[in-house]
Order: sequence, then structure tokens, then C-alpha cells
Amino acid sequence: MHHQRRRTRGRVLRTLRFGLVAALVAVSAACAGSSSSSAPDPNATPRRGGDLTMLVLGEARGLNPYTAVTSPQGDGSKLSALYDVLLWSDPSTGTVRPQMAESMLPDHESLVWTLTLRDGIRFSDGAPLDAEAVKTAWEKHLDPKLQSAAGGTVKQLTLTVLDARRLSIKLPSPNANFDRMVARLLNYIPSPRTLASDTALAASNTAPVGAGPYKLREWVPGSHMTFERNPDYWQHGKPYLDTVTMRISKDTSKDVAAVDDGDADLTLTSDPVQVAEADDRGLAVSEISLSGGVSLAFNTRDKRPLADSNLRRAIALSLDTEDINRVFYEGKGRPAKGIFESSSPLGNIQLSLPQNDPARAAALFAQATDNGRKPIKVTYAAPNTPRSVQLAQYFKERIETASNRTMTVELVVLDLHVVPKRVNIDLDFDITTSATAADDPEPTLYQFLHSKSGPANLTGYQNPMVDAALETARLSTDRTTRSEAYTRVQVELINDMPFFVFQESLAVTVATPKLTGVQLFGEGHILWDRLGLRA
Repeated sequence: MHHQRRRTRGRVLRTLRFGLVAALVAVSAACAGSSSSSAPDPNATPRRGGDLTMLVLGEARGLNPYTAVTSPQGDGSKLSALYDVLLWSDPSTGTVRPQMAESMLPDHESLVWTLTLRDGIRFSDGAPLDAEAVKTAWEKHLDPKLQSAAGGTVKQLTLTVLDARRLSIKLPSPNANFDRMVARLLNYIPSPRTLASDTALAASNTAPVGAGPYKLREWVPGSHMTFERNPDYWQHGKPYLDTVTMRISKDTSKDVAAVDDGDADLTLTSDPVQVAEADDRGLAVSEISLSGGVSLAFNTRDKRPLADSNLRRAIALSLDTEDINRVFYEGKGRPAKGIFESSSPLGNIQLSLPQNDPARAAALFAQATDNGRKPIKVTYAAPNTPRSVQLAQYFKERIETASNRTMTVELVVLDLHVVPKRVNIDLDFDITTSATAADDPEPTLYQFLHSKSGPANLTGYQNPMVDAALETARLSTDRTTRSEAYTRVQVELINDMPFFVFQESLAVTVATPKLTGVQLFGEGHILWDRLGLRA
């Protein structure tokens, strides 16, 4: 499980050195941080009324679930406010819990699942959120014009409406963790009226219709969105806030200061330096640790230079996660040992990816290049953001130095809109920086590692033993069975090195202490129905 940490420190911490704060930040998420009367307790009952301003990263791509970026720091916060969710994964228990769904249960083979909805839920346009609405919403992902990330999943499902509240879902093969797939990919249900035509769907990008706690009042492009309480929300008496304004941050490095100064009430971050700053300022911090992490992803496909696992190992051995943490995260992050975060009950903490052995790295580079007589050139595709470019330059220098310049790293900086095509579709890279966040290995890590998972397998990694272990884990909800299977995955990853994880992922809200009811779920989404101001 991944506990949601809640903590706030007195403002006396302003006088402490950041080194102490870093030690506090590094405490494992499995050991819940201390909380006080001003911590944003997810179980507290806020007062009714009031307004909230949240800082967000950038402009929304759109507000229907097929166009929007569903990650928490993309459009996920907007979507969960507008549509609510069918299910949510609880970081305190590691289990999937129902929200608009009343239950989601498998048969004895985990081949056929039944989704049962709560009675009486309606969209803000008055249409019922029933089994037919869910079926329609899921099948819309199949529209090739939308290029939905969930299309491949839905294509394999057989959906049958049993009655107004129950939907039968037959899978292509048993999956005891399919509810996690729904919570990750199929959680947002728009009104069927917005799906009746291409015109209606396009209109819903700026005029969305959901059954969530809030409705869109105003969208000023380049500035902010304002959401107002949905008076017909299915949970009577909720939500608590009158309005939520999501304002685009002009400089994310100043977001924590903005919350402290009262210019905003809430922000999301994954930057450990900002988390340390928030702690130092005495702000309310809620945090979940996530598996996956920030990594160098290697293109392992045939005919690429890094199809050679010894070269991938040489690169890993030329790097030091502690040095990366010091250089880029001021020593306040969590250097990774592998694809599982350090508090995960499913990962084996005794296993870690190889690193920081320059002599061994040099020997492997010499072997691969015939002592420099056959130099190797690789392409590093880096997104055009300051952090990504700085990381790429750092790795380029470390690799070329460790190889005694027998490996040359060509750095190609790509505008963000170009990255998906070049890296994910054209697969034209040898190294790229990748960030993966997973509250559970299902489905994210399965898709990242399984040889038959398609584009989600960024590295092109193929290992039958890994495939078999992932499939064994998918068939079980027993923690011991799953952990043993994932241990086998870890062993193979150490042998094969399809990537090098150097920093653990985390999702954090930084809030004013007057805010309460903060409940994170999944990869860092917010359950908006319980968020409000202290009584």
C-alpha cells in the first residue's frame, strides 16, 4: 500500500536548514508522517461554502475524457471535478474502492466482471448515469478519430447491459485486477448526449457535461477555469466549496510561495525540492509515493545500438543516483533502486539495479567498441523543458566520459508536441527520459514491461519470463503471490537493464492549512467531493 502522508510543520521551521527538512521528506511514505490540527485530513468534515484557487501546469487540451490529458498534473484534476469517478484506488490500503459505482466484482475465474452503479445518479443535463451510459462512454474510446489511449483495452471487451444499473464486462482473458484498469483508463463518464455526434463531442470540449461535484462556469484560455458547485450532485450536501478556480501557473518554481502568501490555496507537484520548501514554510502537505519513477529508457529493439544489454549495463554503471539527486534535486529527492518505490509491499527492497561502477562500465564499453576501434553513436531524444535538457546534458557527459569517448551521445531536443510522434510512434531514439507513475503495478507497469502491450512498452522490451511473471501477478489479488511474481520481474530487469531508474516518483498536494478533506488517489488525483475549508 502507499499511505497518503499528511503533515504540517510550525513556522519555526523557517529557521532550520534545508538538510533537516530533506531528512524529513525522505521518510518512507509507508510510515505516515505526523499530523496536527492543520493537516488536510481526508476524513475531516469541512464547512459548507467558500472558494478555492488551485495552480495548474498549463492549458487544458480539452475537457472531454477522450481529448484531455488524464494525468493528475495534466487535466486530471479538472476531469475528476467535472465527472467524478466510478472507482478510486485508496493509497492507505492499496485497494480499489467504489465511488459512483456501488461495486465492481469478478466471477470465480475473473473473466467476467459486473459493474453495479449507485441508484439515482444523473448528469448535470438530467440524463441518467446508468449502465447504458457507461457502455456508450467506454465504446466511444473505439472511435479511431479520437486515438484514445483506452481504445486498445475497450476493443477486447464484450459489454452487455444487464439492467439499468448493471453492466457485464467479459474480458479476453482472466484478470483479477481489472478494476484497477477501469480506475486508470475508464473512470470518467460523460453524458450520452455529448456523444450523440461528432459536433456534440467537439462542443463538450469546452462545455462538458458530467455527474461530478462541479460544473464549468468559465474558461478564460491562457488564464483560468472556474468551476461551480453542481446543485444536483448525487451526494446530497456535497461538495462543500462554492467555486474552484484552476489558474495556470506562470512559474511553477514560485507555486509554493504563492500558496504561502495567500495568492493560491492548493497546488500539485512531484518536485521534492518544492515539497521541502512547503514543509519549511509550514504548509499542509499530502503525499503518496509511486512506483515507476524517473528513468533513462533505452530502445532495446533489434538493429538499435542499445539492443546490446551489455551497453545498457555499461551506461547504468557509469551513473550514480545519489549524485543525480544532489545535482538536480538538492539532495531532497529519493534515489531509486528500481521500478518499485521503496515502501511498496509488492517490491523486493533487497534488489536494486546496478550503478556507480566506473571501472566495470569502462570495461564493458571497451568490449562493445573493440577498444574504441568500433565507436558507437546513440541518439538521446529529450523533451524541450529546462529540467529534461539539463538531465540529458548531464547524462551525455557522464556516458561519454565513462566510455572514454568511444560512445558518442547525440542530443536531440524536441518540442513537446513532437515527442509523442518521434519517440512513441516512430520509435526514433536510443535513449530518452521517461517518467512513469503507478500506484499499483496494474495496469501501468504491466503495460510498460509486457512484450505484447503495444506502444506503452516504450523500450520494446521482450522477455518471456517477465511476461509470465506479469501474467501470474495479474491473475491474483493475494499480496504474497503478487510480490513473488514481481520479484521475478525485478531479477530479470537487473539482468536485462531496459531502463535505468534514478529517482522515485511521488505525487504531492501543497495546501494552505485552512484547507481540509484532501484525499489523493491513483497517481495523485484529487477526490473533490470531500475537499473544503475548515469549520
